[in-house]
Amino acid sequence: MTEYHADLILTGELLIDGLGAPPVSPGMVAIAGRQILYAGSASAAPPLSGARRIDLGKACLLPGLIDMHVHPTYYWEEPDAATYTYEPEGSLVYSPVLIALLAAGNLREALMAGVTTARDTGAIDSIMFDVKRAVEKRWIPGPRLYVAGRLIVPTGGHVHYLPGLANQADGPYGFRRAVREEIRAGADFIKIANNGADLTQEELNAAVEEAHRLGKKVACHTSKPPSQRMAIEAGVDTFEHGTPTPEEIDLAVEKGITWTPTLNISQEYLRWCESRWKAAEEGPIGGDRRREIERAKWRREWEETSAYLERKRTSMEYALRAGLRLAVGTDSWMGQVRFSAIADELRWLVEYGCSPLQAIQAATAWPAQAMGWSEIGTLEPGKLADVIAVEGDPLRDIRAMEKVVLVVQEGEVVKSPSH
Repeated sequence: MTEYHADLILTGELLIDGLGAPPVSPGMVAIAGRQILYAGSASAAPPLSGARRIDLGKACLLPGLIDMHVHPTYYWEEPDAATYTYEPEGSLVYSPVLIALLAAGNLREALMAGVTTARDTGAIDSIMFDVKRAVEKRWIPGPRLYVAGRLIVPTGGHVHYLPGLANQADGPYGFRRAVREEIRAGADFIKIANNGADLTQEELNAAVEEAHRLGKKVACHTSKPPSQRMAIEAGVDTFEHGTPTPEEIDLAVEKGITWTPTLNISQEYLRWCESRWKAAEEGPIGGDRRREIERAKWRREWEETSAYLERKRTSMEYALRAGLRLAVGTDSWMGQVRFSAIADELRWLVEYGCSPLQAIQAATAWPAQAMGWSEIGTLEPGKLADVIAVEGDPLRDIRAMEKVVLVVQEGEVVKSPSH
């Protein structure tokens, strides 16, 4: 029998390959160079020689996780946001170096949580292109990055007021030009933002058509109706956030479009609104007009967010019945929310109706398929060797995904029990 040379062999009590099959036990992954040589049952493995071995005991082996919605450069909600800017000659300017260092810290945190690939869905100017190069050169640790550049929005549209974040455009030709500008800057895919009727269907169609013509996938921010319908009609590859209707979900399934629901950040925002509302209530009733305004504002925001999450729960229930593919996205833009919130997002997916196996696929195989990343997302021979291990069985308790004990990225051990 032929003996195969491996550089690294990983063993654990369980192995989940990301393909949707039941776990195997005991599991083994053999790695040669940057690629997987074997993944499956340890008892069925071919003869292997020459390898460093890491026995992970009762841990579960899984594909490296994919976070489809991150913003490492978002500093505006950081507790010390003012320190990211300086004022030369009276004008307010952000510091690209300081923001790049913020991004580097965020990305290291994500990698240690098992995220080996991340999709940056909108960043400040060209900062993330340089951060991506630094990760590729192994100057800084971080997930493999796919970067969109600036968000393409209509003039005065979503986040247009945040310095350096929006590429504002008007008309179908303006949107085509904006797509070309971001691709010229180095974008791996295109991110468009629509908050309902911010832009026209013709503008959105033109942007999607241009991106696809140039070989790039498209993600679309769709927080309010009719933005979900518009994005699906235009043929985007993924739509982000939102509360799609059954009709919209059916159309997305028909077109092979994937939904990134971003549940955890909405839950975190709900808690934050409640804390602001309760804090305002502690003041004297009727004695402070500003406090009354604050109380009313945050109670209204809490009520609106609660209603939004209930609509999202209804959307999730139908989406799962209809077979809509989901993708995990943390969207941790709030300063008090940990950037590496992928385990929290998985937990909320299960809370909203996913099986643990479906939630894991939403962080592995399904996003890879949505973006055409054929080299990652599952544990199969020939794939890039992105492997993680968690303590316990995540199919019994999804909270096991919080306990990442091993991270291997392209065959290199970046976190292990001995570190």
